[in-house]
Amino acid sequence: MTWLGEHAPQAHWASREQRARVFENAFVIVAAAIAYALTLALNALAARILPQVAYGEFSSAVAMVTLTCTFATLGLEKYALRLLPEYLHTDRAHKAKGYVIFGVAVSVAVGIAVALGGFHLYKHFKPHAEGVEVLGRLVRFVPSIALFLFLLEVATTFRSAIGSTLIYRMVLPGMTLAAMAVAPHWFTPFTANDAVAIYGYSWEAALGVMALYVFVVAPRSLREARVSMEPRLWLVEGMEFLGMSLLMTVFSQSAILILEVFRGDRVGVAHLSACMQIAGLAIILQTATMRIFGPQLSRMIAQGDSKAQMRLARRRMLLMSVLGGAFLGTIILFGHSLLELFGPDYTDAYPTLVVLAVGNVLNIVFGGSATYLQFHGLHRTALGIATVGTLLALVAVTIGALLGDYATVAKAYVAVLIAMYAAFEITARVHLARAIRRSATSTRS
Repeated sequence: MTWLGEHAPQAHWASREQRARVFENAFVIVAAAIAYALTLALNALAARILPQVAYGEFSSAVAMVTLTCTFATLGLEKYALRLLPEYLHTDRAHKAKGYVIFGVAVSVAVGIAVALGGFHLYKHFKPHAEGVEVLGRLVRFVPSIALFLFLLEVATTFRSAIGSTLIYRMVLPGMTLAAMAVAPHWFTPFTANDAVAIYGYSWEAALGVMALYVFVVAPRSLREARVSMEPRLWLVEGMEFLGMSLLMTVFSQSAILILEVFRGDRVGVAHLSACMQIAGLAIILQTATMRIFGPQLSRMIAQGDSKAQMRLARRRMLLMSVLGGAFLGTIILFGHSLLELFGPDYTDAYPTLVVLAVGNVLNIVFGGSATYLQFHGLHRTALGIATVGTLLALVAVTIGALLGDYATVAKAYVAVLIAMYAAFEITARVHLARAIRRSATSTRS
């Protein structure tokens, strides 16, 4: 009875925390599905109200700005998922507060610099390209988008994944969709320039909501703490996360960028973009669930619990396998209907859609392994795999673009995608198995 009396409150608390995690996971998955529907509707609407060439310009501009925003944060938003939970768990709120302030300043300052530099570099190499004006209108919003992405991860580390996911996955695409639906009645004819303006202003509106949310959910200890900064350390560590994030962004955007830069095939870009948007639910699930699993993994690493990390990895892989299998079945059965949302001219891309869906499903099943390697400080290993994978993707996609159309490009992209994430998974499994053996050996000793 004494044992039960001493441990029952703790067991009850653990049960409450477990139920909260289950609810949080379920909410993130539902939110990801809703976000997918909103994003799909948004892109389908853009494809219908814009000519194919104009939709290709819009898609190319978004792809390039996505790459630019990844660099603008210098990796500090990804590093926040690893560092802030550890700071708050070990009563170092003063450093957590300094990190947040430092990250905000970097996101804005570097966002301005890379937006201007990237646009002028593109304009130098393609001064007469039709998409230059469209890109120029969109790069203005890079600092705002970069700051939003940083604050998104900050809010997540405050154990506020539900609210941050709601803003990112529902409020942002919902506002953009509503504005895109109304705008053609205001602007006639509706152009790619109008589309990117709506896209950018929606990000800025969402930034205001996210900033207010971060202020509200910030822990009391963080608000009351003094400010302590270690900018050199954070930049060094953040740059390692940046390298990985930048490589993954280049990899994910390589197919569209190669078609745009090397061939100028905007009709092909439009078809490939439509397929990637439809197949993108898998990636939305990947990023959404990592905002749940990432902070959990960080706390387990701080506690030195390798077996718990193994259980977490298995739970995540099982969840992603079930969701991925259901998603792939949906694509196979209803892919034609989904493509028809973009217009009747897009249904010929069905085989490409299935290929991309297969690649993205395998991506999310193995996707946690790259984060595992980074969180354990194995940056060189992760960067090495990502660098080789990205270079292979660029070569394979370029060859595919030279020898075939967007369908050939998609096949080349997916082949390298599967190989790279298989390498991540094998490496992470080997490292975790060794950590468990070392832990068992030290316990016996």
